[in-house]
Amino acid sequence: MTQIDCIGISKRFNQEIIFRDLTYNFNSTNKYAILGENSSGKSTLLKIISGVLTPTKGKVNYSDNILGSKYISFASPEIELFSDYTVTELFDFHFKFQKPKITIEDQLNISGLGNFKHKKYSNLSSGIMNKVKLTLALFTDTPALLLDEPCSNFDHENNEWYSKIINNYCMDQMIIVTSNAPHEYSFCNELINIQNFK
Repeated sequence: MTQIDCIGISKRFNQEIIFRDLTYNFNSTNKYAILGENSSGKSTLLKIISGVLTPTKGKVNYSDNILGSKYISFASPEIELFSDYTVTELFDFHFKFQKPKITIEDQLNISGLGNFKHKKYSNLSSGIMNKVKLTLALFTDTPALLLDEPCSNFDHENNEWYSKIINNYCMDQMIIVTSNAPHEYSFCNELINIQNFK
């Protein structure tokens, strides 16, 4: 059983306390949304859960040795990809190290990225850049999927695509989403308001 336990974690930047004394158990295939206003600490908490950041206080425990890129798939608008790679090269590189749920060709077709596969990542619009990052995460076969404001720079059509991919390909994973937009977490069965830990 996949489990991530946050035990009394707090995070401080300089003199500012982002959140404090947060204890929460994330279990198996449940779906969680971390809610809060912009700059409230949602993304910081997700990075701590993923192991990218360490808490100022407290600890995060992982079952089944799930900590690591093989076990946690993470997508965020802040992630930087190789700007000189084409879209196909990014997918080929990523899946040298990760297990895909479906073939790369199918991923590109289902995601509507087929028309962009020979374009350099740096030449894409912000919305398509985000779709590349999100597609890589959604189609990586891991026990846990962490999504930081997944529909940033998306139009209505891409919001619909996101919901469809989640429902068709991701429901057997633990999912943790940070968001303040209901359509990004409509499938989540547990809501965590970070304002409660200020």
